[in-house]
Amino acid sequence: MVRYALLRTAMDPLLAVAGPQGLACLMFMPRAWEHHTRAHAFARELEPDNPEIREDPAAFDDLTDQLAEYFVGRRTTFDLELDLRGTDFQIRTWRQLQQIPYGKLRTYGEIARALEQPKATRAVGQAAGHNPLPIIIPCHRVIGQGGSLVGFASGVTTKARLLRLEGHTLGDGDRLEEPRLF
Repeated sequence: MVRYALLRTAMDPLLAVAGPQGLACLMFMPRAWEHHTRAHAFARELEPDNPEIREDPAAFDDLTDQLAEYFVGRRTTFDLELDLRGTDFQIRTWRQLQQIPYGKLRTYGEIARALEQPKATRAVGQAAGHNPLPIIIPCHRVIGQGGSLVGFASGVTTKARLLRLEGHTLGDGDRLEEPRLF
């Protein structure tokens, strides 16, 4: 059984899709009316042979509560069952992204080195771009070398909004700076 719901948040609406093992997809939905179509397409990816799918907002109560806490600054990590599907490298990258603390930044190169594949910077960027669970797997905390604000499947504007929510300020236009007291 694949379940889905459109969640209203402090930012854009989010489409949540859960597979048999847990949350499988969290997608920003600026055009919320498309959520049924997107959910059914994702369900076919999860269960290609026989996707039984149902809209079930109650199945996402815990996610909704945790996101609400995140958006008001009271939650810095998420405690949810995940149903990750991807290549071995993608899943390893997503797990590494989950290690980035709230309010901190890492470069694609730093993630590649943490994976013990220092030349895989572009592959890390591609894996981050295919992250099915933005916010939960915080790919928005990954920036380009020198602090450049690059890449985010939901757009750089959304990435900047999430980083501002976590206390970052935009420096020289497209560069980020970690929060400073003085």
